[in-house]
Amino acid sequence: MPKRNTARKYFTGALVAVGLAALGVAAGVASASLPLKILLGAVGFIALFIVIYKNPFIGILLFLAFNLTLPQAGPSLALGLQMGVVGETRGLHFNIHEIIMAMVLFAWLIKVFLKKASWREKSPMTIPIILYVLTSILACFVGILNGGSYLLAAFRFVRTTLFVYIFFIFLNNVKTRKQVQQVIVVFMICATLVALFGLVQKVLGQAWSENFSVKVFSKLGYPREVNYVAGESGGQAYRVNSSFLHPNVLGAYLVLVLPFFVSLLWCYRRRLHRLLLISGLGIVIACLFFTGSRAAWIAAATIALLYFIFGFLDKRMVLCLITLILLVSIVIGVMYPPDFVKKRFVSLTAKEAAKIRIYQYSLALDFFMEHPLFGLGMGMEGRRIRVNNITQMWAAVENAYLTYLVSHGLVGFSAFILLFIVYWIMLLLAWSNARTDPFIKYHAEALFLGIVGIAVASLFGAWLLFGIAMVTIFWSVLGTAGSLYNIARREGFLVDKTARKPLFSS
Repeated sequence: MPKRNTARKYFTGALVAVGLAALGVAAGVASASLPLKILLGAVGFIALFIVIYKNPFIGILLFLAFNLTLPQAGPSLALGLQMGVVGETRGLHFNIHEIIMAMVLFAWLIKVFLKKASWREKSPMTIPIILYVLTSILACFVGILNGGSYLLAAFRFVRTTLFVYIFFIFLNNVKTRKQVQQVIVVFMICATLVALFGLVQKVLGQAWSENFSVKVFSKLGYPREVNYVAGESGGQAYRVNSSFLHPNVLGAYLVLVLPFFVSLLWCYRRRLHRLLLISGLGIVIACLFFTGSRAAWIAAATIALLYFIFGFLDKRMVLCLITLILLVSIVIGVMYPPDFVKKRFVSLTAKEAAKIRIYQYSLALDFFMEHPLFGLGMGMEGRRIRVNNITQMWAAVENAYLTYLVSHGLVGFSAFILLFIVYWIMLLLAWSNARTDPFIKYHAEALFLGIVGIAVASLFGAWLLFGIAMVTIFWSVLGTAGSLYNIARREGFLVDKTARKPLFSS
């Protein structure tokens, strides 16, 4: 055993020496040919990696801060891939939060190799995630067999599946109550800041927002070909998007974090804490309304209904009363909608959008019925397909589940849905068995309802499959939930007192 440790030390030392030599050569070449800005940036990244290596959790918090506030900031690489519609091209966009999380992954793997960090944390979600990855790989091969592009299949795989590693990083590096608390606090602070900026957009107006996106977002590395402002025209309301790509994506993000501001009111009892939570809740709800995202509004109403049920089950009558009033207000709002809501539901543009979506859903169902088991495969977006002697083009529809059924078939779709089911069962067990521990109980409730919001909103959008910002946030939430469940398990909340066995083992 000592010989192995000595060999490992020598190997590590040699690896570090080679790395330093390579950096020295690169620095020498770079100093002669690269601008000072790039050199300083490289030095900054090296320094950041050293900090992250010392404490990967700092990298996780930095990753979250950038992902939750500036999700599209970073350099891009044009690939010229056709995707979605004929003539449209896409490229890889290296967001800052992705780069930071890659550093965390590399630092963690080095520590695992040196036996300074663990990698064997168990979770009930491990098997569903493995099945999800395997069915995604299968979908890539199916797409190529159906004539899809090799590059586009790989591109889709990266955008939807590769980021599962975030779950395992969280699971193995977020292990204490304090760390879970810090992660959730970062979520809430960032969501409040993003919502505040959305309200600033509403107050200052469309012209200011368009000017800001050109002068600021473009300089931060946001893709220039994307219109970040959903403007007002011909019955269409002006909608805010804050620092996210689209109002619908912003709405889904706010729906995801909304339950934290509600559930944690029963976790933190101090007056100052409750005041901050209520203030944040008001800001988030106001911004959520002005996103004009019908999917997010429906998801928020679903969350309110579930809060009524949760409150009834554990006798939080105040919560039941408030949610009941909110639900009645929603019904009245639907019967006598204000102008902003009218434009989103019953205006001419809204009706036309609904017709287009219904046609898209019908087309997607036809494609699914033609290939029900394995689907058309990844990389088939933008391809012309002959069905019943009619040539049609497949493009992702604004429904994550239908898109998944077409691209992955029932096999891949089942793995995707299994993720949600196991996640919810896991958190329901934590919620129901930790009644004497407000921290476990109400964080589990918030995480449960946040993904309910995402699941409902996904009925009306496919950004969970294509929007990197939301994909990385999704896996971060799943990882945080996995960490919370493991804390509850280690502390004995999930043990059957008669059998002394975990209620839901991995």
